Amino acid sequence: MNTLPINNALQKLQGNRINYSRAGGGAGSILLIETEGNNSIWIWCYWEILHFGSIIATADDETTANIGKVAIAAKQLEGRIINRIELNTHTYDLHLYIDSEYELIVNNEAQPDDEHYPLNNWELIVSEVKKRYFVTCDLTVIQENT
Repeated sequence: MNTLPINNALQKLQGNRINYSRAGGGAGSILLIETEGNNSIWIWCYWEILHFGSIIATADDETTANIGKVAIAAKQLEGRIINRIELNTHTYDLHLYIDSEYELIVNNEAQPDDEHYPLNNWELIVSEVKKRYFVTCDLTVIQENT
């Protein structure tokens, strides 16, 4: 069993209902998912949403507010339950299985060579453990108290 603090915190989301899921518009492909219990995941890197195993949207798709492919796919996750969560403990890639129909796959990206300010791939906030975790583009995890 993996005992990484971020993995333990992620597992607290298992069984949670997704109350809010948005991307697109002015936020571009940034995906925000909020669950019951005031937990959230912010995703800035590449992601894919699958429905019955077929990709319905990626971070690279059209981001027009409300009607773009990204916005429509993100909203489809609302009201659904996170059944299972897998975290690759080497790359910190993330895979959420949502109900029996949907999957969210998050693939981390490396820090761009020309970017001098450290960037993050995704952020996890879990109220129950009062922690915030940032997965950086250097594939490290920064943990803060909330």
